[in-house]
Amino acid sequence: MTAPSPAGPGSVGATVPSQPPAYRTTVEFVEKWLLPAITVRLAEASREDTYTWCRRYWLHRPVAVRFAHLHRAFEAQRRTSSATALSTFLLGHLDAHLAVVLDAATGPLHRCTRAHHTPTPTLSFDPVPPGYFRRTTPEPKFEDVSGGEDIGKPKRLFAHYSDFAEQWLLPVTSYRIAANNREGQYTWCRQWWRHHSVALRFAALHAGFEGARIADDETAMSTLFVRHIDPHMRAILDAANGPLHRCTPDHHVDLPGLPADPTPANWFGPSGATARVERLGFGPDFRAIGRALSEGPPR
Repeated sequence: MTAPSPAGPGSVGATVPSQPPAYRTTVEFVEKWLLPAITVRLAEASREDTYTWCRRYWLHRPVAVRFAHLHRAFEAQRRTSSATALSTFLLGHLDAHLAVVLDAATGPLHRCTRAHHTPTPTLSFDPVPPGYFRRTTPEPKFEDVSGGEDIGKPKRLFAHYSDFAEQWLLPVTSYRIAANNREGQYTWCRQWWRHHSVALRFAALHAGFEGARIADDETAMSTLFVRHIDPHMRAILDAANGPLHRCTPDHHVDLPGLPADPTPANWFGPSGATARVERLGFGPDFRAIGRALSEGPPR
């Protein structure tokens, strides 16, 4: 059973009758179409605001996974009737993925040069303590979705977003992590699960992943990366201002949410009352209150 994925900037349009793939394997797609189409300037010494590459790209899982989904999205755009399908693929998928993959300063190949491969670790983590998250279902970590009777609703591959983060998301995520300079850099905390805002984003990404995995739209997984995973990870890893700015990978520091003084009673309207949409959040109408006070109590 499949589920549709929401149309968005990465969607390439309605499909037309099936046709054989242009490239039957990801390796063939990469070697014959993708790499010949990339002619950007590669970094020599300076790594900031430049690109880099690794001839052994396939040893970097965060790169290999993206290229596999780029291949799938490429074949999907060929099967659409939209006149802008190729343009949408280039702008919405190819450019967006390459901006991450080739980033010489912080990307997954930041330790490599065009002539020298250096392994780059993915984001490490401490296991989530048993019972830390209250799970609504006792499902195992991996669901058997390969066969069996269709009971109406597709089963999730990962029962909980912590399983998704540990077993899929973090193993395909690699960035340069800051040491001292925090501006424009990334940081990480192995105990990510102690940060509510990070856990919330991972839960949202898990929901998106489970939908994209079974979507009819074959660009859905590529779109998940460029429209959801990448923006969320930029927000999470921001070493200067993000939710982990006090942490390093090996040292967790609790960070509370924003404080607030108590809100006056009925500031947003009495409980159960309705207000016009354009007035939501405006607070009480002090002009009306002032007029009532000046006129005194009704006679």
